[in-house]
Amino acid sequence: MLNEGYGMHKMIRIMSLMVLLLLCMLTLGASVESVQDGYVEVHFIDVGQGDAILIRSANHAVLIDGGNRNTTVLDYLSSLGVQKLDLVVGTHAHADHIGGLIPVLEQLPVHEVMDPAVVHTSKTFEDYLSVIDRKNIRFTVADTGLKRSYGDMLLHVLHPTQPAATDLNNSSIVIRLIYHKISFLFTGDAEQVSERAILERSGQNLASTILKVGHHGSSTSTSAEFLSQVRPEVAIISVGEGNTYGHPHDLVIARLAAQHVDLYRTDMHGHIIIRTDGNAFMIESQKAVEVTFPLYRIGINSADASQLKKIVHIDEVRARSLISLRPFSSLEDLARIPGIGPSRVRDIIQQGLAYVDEEED
Repeated sequence: MLNEGYGMHKMIRIMSLMVLLLLCMLTLGASVESVQDGYVEVHFIDVGQGDAILIRSANHAVLIDGGNRNTTVLDYLSSLGVQKLDLVVGTHAHADHIGGLIPVLEQLPVHEVMDPAVVHTSKTFEDYLSVIDRKNIRFTVADTGLKRSYGDMLLHVLHPTQPAATDLNNSSIVIRLIYHKISFLFTGDAEQVSERAILERSGQNLASTILKVGHHGSSTSTSAEFLSQVRPEVAIISVGEGNTYGHPHDLVIARLAAQHVDLYRTDMHGHIIIRTDGNAFMIESQKAVEVTFPLYRIGINSADASQLKKIVHIDEVRARSLISLRPFSSLEDLARIPGIGPSRVRDIIQQGLAYVDEEED
């Protein structure tokens, strides 16, 4: 699927994209595993409820996280012919991010591992550190301002700075990848505490073409303020189908919709690959699914009666009842409204217009 921009002001990028697509088509016959000189690929690997991101150029490869402890990522790298890695980033110590790195570190030559160095007492984390030590891999503690260059690719660490040992999510390494005019922001499981810290630091340009949404689309991340500074054209959510956490959250989806951000999800699209020549980009997905949502949505904790009446089954009387019963913690909680039973709640969810927002003061 091609990203065609949002207006006439992006016509030059669209024309560049057409050239990029033509060149990609012409080189497909050479080797499906290779990356053409002058191009970068970013693979958002479908690992279920976890993160794994591969960055490739013709001569370099970087892996950010590896999902849970299995060989999914190692097998994916092998299928592409990746034989070594310049850098492996373990964004933080949770098993759904570093577990799959263990077999990768065991099997492939790795020049450097970057980690926030926040200790976790899990067996997965202990085994992760053990293989790094046993194979004598260079270990670098990530800190704000750290940079790595691979050809024309620049990786810039935006977070953390002195992370708290008791808060693994907010110890997440946040990295911005810049390749000429195209940029990516990878946020791990960083929550709004980290987002505010990043925003407060002076001199950090956050504007990025593609955003990897924080913490699998949890409501704890991707604040409206942070999103307004990143201003992405495309958002990727790495999330497991039918996960028990309710990821991604309606509120995050609504914020992306409000900014007209194109959305891709690994639970729907499978593996997602973005190819760029630094001027334009092309998106391919394992599954051809279009994620659609309304250009606006109605927050049930803050909307007035006239807005609420646009929601299916909500008339004037039920709108006033809804307002009196606030706050609501989920759409299913709407069943507290007289006359709204489980079947009508399902209709409301299917309509896709209502979402659970933060109650206004």
